[in-house]
Amino acid sequence: MRNRNAKERYVENLNFQHFTNYVTFTKDDNNFRSKELKDKIEVSVVLDMECVDMLMWD
Repeated sequence: MRNRNAKERYVENLNFQHFTNYVTFTKDDNNFRSKELKDKIEVSVVLDMECVDMLMWD
């Protein structure tokens, strides 16, 4: 068994905007939903890295 002093880190590989038309609904304070037309989506591709100390083996 190895020492599991793991540290998590997110590495962003790619970040871009995808242009498309779509509809979303937003709520106000009175729980009234209003329709809103949007034209782009923010996209972020990340890698979840886990770094483990491999020097100590039991």
